[in-house]
Amino acid sequence: MKSLPNLLIVDDNIVNLRYLEIIMKDLNINLIKAESGLEALEKTKDLELILAILDVQMPGMDGYELALKLNEKTGKDRVPVIFVTANYIDETDVFQGYDSGAVDYIFKPINRYVLLSKIKVFLDLFMQKQIIIQDVDLLKKKSEELIRVNSALKESDEKYRSYISNAPVGVFITDKAGNFFEVNEAACRITGYPRCELLKKSILEFLSGESVKEDLVQLSQVFESGEFNADLLFRHKNGTDRWLSVNAVKLNKTRFLVFTKDVTEGKLAENLLKESESNLATAQRIAHVGSWEWDKLSDTVKLSKEMYAVFDIDADTFDGKPESLLKLVHPDDVEFITDRILKCKADTDNLISFECRVIHKDGSIHYLFAEVRIEYDEAGNAGNFIGIVQDISERKLAEQTLKISEEKYRTMLNASPDGILLIDLKGFITEVSEIGLELFGTNTRDDLVGKDFHQFVPPEEKNTIKEIFEKAMNEGLVQNIGIKLRKKNQSVFDAEISATLIQGPDGAPLSFMIIIRDISQRKKVEAKQVHADRMANLGEMASGIAHEINQPLNIISMVMDKILFETTKTDTIDFEFLKNKSDKIFDNITRIRNIIDHVRAFSRSDDDYVLTAFDINSSIENATSMIMEQFKHLGIKLNFRLDRSIPQLVGNTYKFEQVIVNLLANAKDAVIEKKSKQEKYGEMIVEIKTYQENQFLIVEIADNGIGIENEDIHNIILPFYTTKDEGKGTGLGLSICYQIITEMSGTIDIMSDKVNGTKIKLTLAIQRRK
Repeated sequence: MKSLPNLLIVDDNIVNLRYLEIIMKDLNINLIKAESGLEALEKTKDLELILAILDVQMPGMDGYELALKLNEKTGKDRVPVIFVTANYIDETDVFQGYDSGAVDYIFKPINRYVLLSKIKVFLDLFMQKQIIIQDVDLLKKKSEELIRVNSALKESDEKYRSYISNAPVGVFITDKAGNFFEVNEAACRITGYPRCELLKKSILEFLSGESVKEDLVQLSQVFESGEFNADLLFRHKNGTDRWLSVNAVKLNKTRFLVFTKDVTEGKLAENLLKESESNLATAQRIAHVGSWEWDKLSDTVKLSKEMYAVFDIDADTFDGKPESLLKLVHPDDVEFITDRILKCKADTDNLISFECRVIHKDGSIHYLFAEVRIEYDEAGNAGNFIGIVQDISERKLAEQTLKISEEKYRTMLNASPDGILLIDLKGFITEVSEIGLELFGTNTRDDLVGKDFHQFVPPEEKNTIKEIFEKAMNEGLVQNIGIKLRKKNQSVFDAEISATLIQGPDGAPLSFMIIIRDISQRKKVEAKQVHADRMANLGEMASGIAHEINQPLNIISMVMDKILFETTKTDTIDFEFLKNKSDKIFDNITRIRNIIDHVRAFSRSDDDYVLTAFDINSSIENATSMIMEQFKHLGIKLNFRLDRSIPQLVGNTYKFEQVIVNLLANAKDAVIEKKSKQEKYGEMIVEIKTYQENQFLIVEIADNGIGIENEDIHNIILPFYTTKDEGKGTGLGLSICYQIITEMSGTIDIMSDKVNGTKIKLTLAIQRRK
């Protein structure tokens, strides 16, 4: 009975471990699971592993340490390792991984198709190894000559597998028609075409053999079912037919991800035992990987055909000396390479790998990945070196491009004058700009990154931030929403937030980008601006207020004269007469007190005002009471059409009165200006109207004045913009009105023309009192 291949998976998170088990449930393997490095070592004692899939970050013993310990007990046959990580890895981590036995990295969340395609590579190698072992046993029984041949073939097979295991899988991104949008270096090697030519082709152009029609039918399945797995016969650029294992998955409605692996050798596994060392050269040529062998005793180097291309040298002129190859290596890497190879020890260094640079004839620098197997004699001296070399310049270029892109992104992030945060869909901060750190009162990224953004939002703003995220999720963008936020030291500051939804290629939401602006200083300036405008209005209304106070004072004076006159006629005064006159005096004193109190309240700062429910009709009447006499004196008719059944609003009644006063002042100026310019102009009329429309309260202030030019309508709400003559307006009135109404979650609409005058419509949402 054949034993199943052993595959180890290790993750300290039981959920991740279970997910990996589910992915591999259909594979014909013996799956060994462990939640720690120690448990993994215990369970794999005396077992041969075809592959280990290890989580990098684990308590106690991390993935790198575990990989080293697994390979310590295996000797020459190193266990290939795929590391799983959720974090970005830099070049230092990559080298550490390679030194530990890494053949690849996978990032969380894990794509099941990518993982399965990688695992199947090692399963194929295991099955081919089993076939070879069986055939070897059969050949051993025939003759010693066959055993010797088999030994040579086995050695050849090991060399062959050495470079195959390091060759990455070909990756294509296509549309529905099979046209390539992106390909990797391995895809170019598999097809034989350079990237620029390959991007102009379609996957359908490579189908070969008698089963083309059948292959087309199979391939069309991916566009219906979303995935496809099959072996197809492909035509290489050099005219040869190659068997490729094709795994395709739908990315979105228009894009497909295709993984390919040359499995020709698997299809022809039965011929491997009959082939000689020349087969290795053929396989190397197909894979575009160079191989070499250095006999230290004779100090000569043998190169495969591909090695000449890798080093850009001519086969006819190469003298076989290792020094000749070292001359082509970048000067800065020569000492590293010689130390790495010549200082190896038999008990620790059987297989080493490294990266280096070589210089081609045209002066271009190429990056190489090298793997060297060292054979030692009985005394422990290195006698023979066998290696493979792969040109990884394109990958290096891509890594450098990515690094430059990330540096540009971070520079742009930190150059913004506003704070920028990246927040995942669960509300946790994943990135923050330097200004963002300043806004929240910290200079350490750890104080913000990984934290729940909601912990920096005061309780009273929880609903607001929830609405911002929901609107960004539904509409993609939310701009300039006022909110209070909390710093690290728990102090609160005024902020303005804009949120953008970041989506993937398929439109799926990935995260939010939040732009935060500290508007605390602007709020103070605006408050002073509003207060200054209010005081300016009081100055303009001074004459009307004086008249309002003067009238009850005249009444008090006349009543006192009447009382004094009555006392001259008799020694006694009738009690009822005196009480009646006294009541009139006190009524008018109360009237004066109310006027003074209202002027005082209107003119005070709003810093400590608590929002309350108020009746807008009463607020309008209070505002007009301060300017009514001024309108009467100027001959302006002020009409009221107030709906007494409308509900109350929540807000600042004094700020709302300021809006009414500003709008009435503008209406007054408009009708007076028209009166001065048109002799036949009739009665000057200003009208105030209130009513309810669905869930909104409407306030309309209309006048039959001079009107506003069309080009000025969209500008008059801007600060310091005025259509009045110089010296007759600051340009702040409507700007402040717009600011106050916006704070009340309302809008201002302006309709005006030269014939009918101007109508300003305030629309305010009805809110429940909190």
